[in-house]
Amino acid sequence: MSRLGFARVAAAAVLTLSTSAIVSGLVLTVSGPAQAASLGEVTLSQTSGTVTDTPMFASATTAKCPTGYGENANLRIGRPGGPYSNLAVALGGGGYDQAPVTINPNRSFSTAIGGAPAAGEWWVVMECYSLTEGRNADEFRTPVLVCGNTWTTQTTCSSATATATTLTVSPTGSAYAGAPVTLTAVVTPQAAGTMLFRRTTGTETVDLGTVAVTAGQAALTTSELPGPAGSETEKAHRLTATFQPADPAAFLTSTSAPADLTVVPAGTVTVTLAIDKTSPQPPGTALALTATVAPRAGDDQPAGSVSFVRYPAGEAAGEQAIGSADLTAGTATVSAADLPGGSYDLKAVFTPAAGSGWQGAETARTRFVIGTPIQTTTTLAVTPAGPKPQGTELTLTATVTPAAALGSVQFRDGTAALGGAQQVTGGVATVTTTQLTAGQHSLTAVFTPQSDVDFSPSTSTASTYQVTAPTPSDDLTVTDADGNVLGSNPTLSPGQKVTVTARGFTGDEPVTVTLTGADPTTVDAGAGTVRYELTVPADAPDGAARLTLAGAAHQVVFDFTVVGDGDGDDGDGDGDGDGDGDGDGNGDGDGSGDGGGSGGGSQLPRTGLPLIGIGLTGLTLVGAGSGAVLVSRRRRPEPAPVPWPDDEFGAD
Repeated sequence: MSRLGFARVAAAAVLTLSTSAIVSGLVLTVSGPAQAASLGEVTLSQTSGTVTDTPMFASATTAKCPTGYGENANLRIGRPGGPYSNLAVALGGGGYDQAPVTINPNRSFSTAIGGAPAAGEWWVVMECYSLTEGRNADEFRTPVLVCGNTWTTQTTCSSATATATTLTVSPTGSAYAGAPVTLTAVVTPQAAGTMLFRRTTGTETVDLGTVAVTAGQAALTTSELPGPAGSETEKAHRLTATFQPADPAAFLTSTSAPADLTVVPAGTVTVTLAIDKTSPQPPGTALALTATVAPRAGDDQPAGSVSFVRYPAGEAAGEQAIGSADLTAGTATVSAADLPGGSYDLKAVFTPAAGSGWQGAETARTRFVIGTPIQTTTTLAVTPAGPKPQGTELTLTATVTPAAALGSVQFRDGTAALGGAQQVTGGVATVTTTQLTAGQHSLTAVFTPQSDVDFSPSTSTASTYQVTAPTPSDDLTVTDADGNVLGSNPTLSPGQKVTVTARGFTGDEPVTVTLTGADPTTVDAGAGTVRYELTVPADAPDGAARLTLAGAAHQVVFDFTVVGDGDGDDGDGDGDGDGDGDGDGNGDGDGSGDGGGSGGGSQLPRTGLPLIGIGLTGLTLVGAGSGAVLVSRRRRPEPAPVPWPDDEFGAD
């Protein structure tokens, strides 16, 4: 054979081999998934069902994913070797190579594949995925056999009758945490067996219980559905019922469509107590105690009962029952006709009916006296008489009659307490204060008897008192170094010393002193007065300045104006006004031989050096940027997540 002919034959052989390799490669690629090995079994929550059951089954569990392939996992179904369709939403978040994996389907067999499945063998598979390596070549799998409208994990089709299970939940839609929820399942045709009730909450599936089926029906009542926790406002549950036949050869397993139920926090109520008579009442008086239990707006009336109790006045212990009554239309009433003489704290306590989903609640205590206490009167006097400027010390004196009445007086400014309660001695109690702010005040004295069985409480008539705004003559005096009193907004020079006397503070309280432009300091008032030596800073700029002296409830302000003394000292220490500190006026900073400059006042060198630095910095940044571009080009791109194949049903 000629060399040319040999070359042609060789070329043809190479072409043939190449084509064969390409074809073989295509074949291997297409059939690649069929070569996947089994990682183990997918354990299904049931062994049979119909292809239209939604979901196909309640849950599927496998061993943990291979190490490094635990970023995602998904449950799918398809013909042996694939392609597969999703039976559930893929799990994400990682950790699936650390522990066994459980996935809860959210669709039926027929919905997953987009139509009725053909008879024969199908595989339920669990696939594991790595962010860097992609999908693991192997998979967990369990074969199922389609027999008409049913599927089974058995290897042969049986003549068992298909069943259908329906589930209803009461209440529907939502329920209070702790309230009873009833699940009722019906299986058709009627068949003997049990009904397994389950809840799926997030990624957790829990068996609620198994109930025997009677006449095709089974019901389960539970109060253990988890309620909201932490910052949650509700907790969503998906409930299912799975029929498990007593004779699998006669009937097939079936699972109901899921029923959704949202659990919300237990209902809250507000309880109030009303008494039909005013305190005090003589012994033997019959009292009607009525509690009103009001739910949140929009909620139904709560169910339960109310207990009425009494305590010795002011005591935490010693509770005694008065009576109880069931709640009717939101109210409960009892009669108390045998309370002995004394002072009591009465309270109503709401107890919700078992499993009603309401929260318990109680009223605040209500003071009530059985007896005939001596009536008291309280009067109030304020000295000195008003009006007075803010910061003036006032004395409030309460007189209680009869003088034998024991107890205490709380002085008040409107609703605000002025100090603590003061004990009454010989019918008199007093308090002093400097804390009244500028404005009109309504002052009262409230007497509380030591024993309200012996004496009644009383409140004085309100006394109106006017407090005026402070003026310099009232709470501020400023004197210069010679003792001269300065007027309002005086003019001071840098370095000048003055004495500031501020009055109206409370006792020896700490006072914060703040000068414009300076850090605050703290001094102590002496008997309500602060004496502060102020030196105007030598570098204080011309213009308005302020010294503020602030206590807990009182403030004194000293405003003044700073004006330079005309000595030419402009703050640079040399008096020449050029700002260089050398005193020669040429701006070169070397008038004394040590200024460090010899440029004759020219500023160009100072400007040029920063520009050169800026230019070099710019070049450095450009170089660094170029390096970053080169480094970024050489980096291995991050692997993009491999999408889980799905069709229009994948969003279920």
